Amino acid sequence: MGRVEILHDGVARGVQGRTQRALLSLLVLRLRTWTPASLIVEALWPDERSERVATRLHVQIHRLRKQLGNGVLLSSPNGYRLDLNQNSIDVWCFEHSARTALAEDMPDHDLETLRCLEAAAAQWGGEPFPDVDLPGTADWQSELRALYARIRERSAEFHLEFGDGSAALRLLTRLTHEHPENEHAQVLRLSALQHTGQGTELPRAFVEVHRALEELGLDPSPDLLHTQRALVRNREEEIRSDLAVVDPAGELIPDTEDEADPTMRGSVLRRELAYILMAKGRHSEALSLLERLEALHSGLGHENLCAILLRDMVAVMALTGDLRRALRLLGEASRLDQRTTGTDAMLHIIRALVLTHMSRLHRAEEALAAVGESTGPTARQVMWWRTRSQIDRRTGRHHDAVVGALTAWNLARHDSAEADVGPILLDVACSLRDDGNAECFEWYRSALRFAHEDMRFPLAASTHASMAKAQLLWGRPQTAIVHSRAGLELAQWSGCWLFAGKAAARLAEAEEQMGVSSSALRHRQEAQSFYRRIDFPTPLPVRSGQDDGASFKAGQAAQDGSQRIRSPDHMRS
Repeated sequence: MGRVEILHDGVARGVQGRTQRALLSLLVLRLRTWTPASLIVEALWPDERSERVATRLHVQIHRLRKQLGNGVLLSSPNGYRLDLNQNSIDVWCFEHSARTALAEDMPDHDLETLRCLEAAAAQWGGEPFPDVDLPGTADWQSELRALYARIRERSAEFHLEFGDGSAALRLLTRLTHEHPENEHAQVLRLSALQHTGQGTELPRAFVEVHRALEELGLDPSPDLLHTQRALVRNREEEIRSDLAVVDPAGELIPDTEDEADPTMRGSVLRRELAYILMAKGRHSEALSLLERLEALHSGLGHENLCAILLRDMVAVMALTGDLRRALRLLGEASRLDQRTTGTDAMLHIIRALVLTHMSRLHRAEEALAAVGESTGPTARQVMWWRTRSQIDRRTGRHHDAVVGALTAWNLARHDSAEADVGPILLDVACSLRDDGNAECFEWYRSALRFAHEDMRFPLAASTHASMAKAQLLWGRPQTAIVHSRAGLELAQWSGCWLFAGKAAARLAEAEEQMGVSSSALRHRQEAQSFYRRIDFPTPLPVRSGQDDGASFKAGQAAQDGSQRIRSPDHMRS
């Protein structure tokens, strides 16, 4: 690879002469197989028909045997072969390492798999069989190049999953430069730009991709076009542009609570903007917008809309982890709701969800029971099933939790205009995790992809922290550390102290399993400080994979004969 050469005791000697390189390459291609003299002659001198060709072959064999050393190049009536094992030849070593790292039985979400991929990539020594033109070499060269590209592509996927967008971007920038036709790598590179906060580079990057494909005579795939629409669309800028026209100074006074009323346009846009800011982790800006809107509509006597705005403020509080304040706001919204109509059921559901996160499960059951069955608009039904699933999961009814989460997912994906699918992907992953189903990792991956495509940093933080718990349950503390650190960094950056506490706690548990006691103690104390900051009760630690790995394996074995849950990517409409 890179150069045809022979190493003796670590000292490299180049193989001189095109014929010598071709002869050695042919014998490497047919390693441990006798190569007839006639086949060698046909490969090296295809147009030669003279009687002198046998002499030329003997001369080349003699020269190569001297370079290889005694006992390496064997001869017999059957022809010639190298008496070497595959570990003595770099192309064979690379191919074996690459195929092992890419094998289907390698864990999909484990840090050790990434290490195997990186080790295989490190064995790539450059273009295989350079300047050698023989029957068979072109096919193997193409196969080896494809393996090298797939290794880097797969490594980038792992880095993105583990929250290391910079490492993924370095790999993908070089890979897409070498293989502009590799659209999956192009899609991953665009995602890596988003991961690393370089969203402003996306329009230019898409132009470059389209130009490269056009030069190759290729049309963009549906996957690439979908990614372009998902990443480039900036709804925040669109709303701010609309507000600059409709209500630049925020002085438009609504005549009614009807969203169709033109005078309500400013309030509708600002409420949507608050949700976008909340999803991006800009909670102070979101709360400020909602508080001003609530004050405006309270002064106008729009009590129904005020109840809805208080409910929106509860959503922000839930993301920061300030659940006690969220309950107080819900109480205020409920008092308003007693004098209005239309929001009572959703307020009860949200109250049940907040109580569930506070581990007040009996009161959560009562709040959800007050709603009755799942009816009404799709968004309400989705929220009801999400809450039902989370209560079941925390009370140990794991199969029921899976059913509830998947019901919410199926409702949401058929009415994506009303429902926020990101948190539902995470709900399904968590319920599958607690049910001992390894398919949870595919759902976690989809949740992370959704979070980063939409720049939903709180959702990404929560997903990483939750995925760390799954890795602990599956007995993979090293991988849990990677996810915990990614979740902790995102949670602190976006001010989600509940998620920060969970990520720090998972990090401490993983470090304890790895025997890093001092660092584990520091992160345990850090988790406690995050929980105190929002007056949140300290959760119980996760059981280690050694304690309950057997039960998980048994659970997976029981599921092997059952119907496989379809992954979110296959279920998307």
